[in-house]
Amino acid sequence: MQPFKNLIFDLGEVIIDIDYRQTITAFQKLAVVDFSTVVSYSAQNPVFDWYEKGQVTTGFFFDELRKYLRPGTTDKEIESAWNAIFQDFSPQKIELLKQLKTRYNTFALSNINEIHLASIDKAAQTKFGGAAFSNFFQAAYYSNKIGLRKPEPEIYALLLEKEGLKAGETFFVDDKKENVEAACKFGIHAYQLTNRNNLQGLLAELKII
Repeated sequence: MQPFKNLIFDLGEVIIDIDYRQTITAFQKLAVVDFSTVVSYSAQNPVFDWYEKGQVTTGFFFDELRKYLRPGTTDKEIESAWNAIFQDFSPQKIELLKQLKTRYNTFALSNINEIHLASIDKAAQTKFGGAAFSNFFQAAYYSNKIGLRKPEPEIYALLLEKEGLKAGETFFVDDKKENVEAACKFGIHAYQLTNRNNLQGLLAELKII
């Protein structure tokens, strides 16, 4: 097996433990509709994609969500429900990232939005003493910053080209099958992590650690 030189990590359900059901439950308490029809793990209202690509403001995003919520729902209530998705930031995984960064070129590739990015940066500061979550990698490619989101092929092409990476020397892990399949089309060695607790096991199996 050709040794990997570059490691690309998705964040949600790979590095950070998340649970869409918790967000749906939190919004359901504010909603006048079944909120699972608005957003879920596998499907969502287009406004979520727009927000993840930085195409709309947080204010616009909130106003769109209010169409499904009780009159008078505040920004703070919406933000709290939106951030209910975060379950845990594993110290072991952060330590693993720090170690890998000394041996490989490491990158984050995440579909993320302004509110969630602020939340993970705050966790990096308060829990791990980092200035930002991106500091745990050589570079972070966030959908809301670059205007692209997985599994759009352009997002993989951008990372490879900008960082000067050879696809055959690059490992990528994501929890969603469609994102993995899109990366494979570029010749990247991409793997789907179906159990967020098995990241170290996958890295050990591939002799990355």
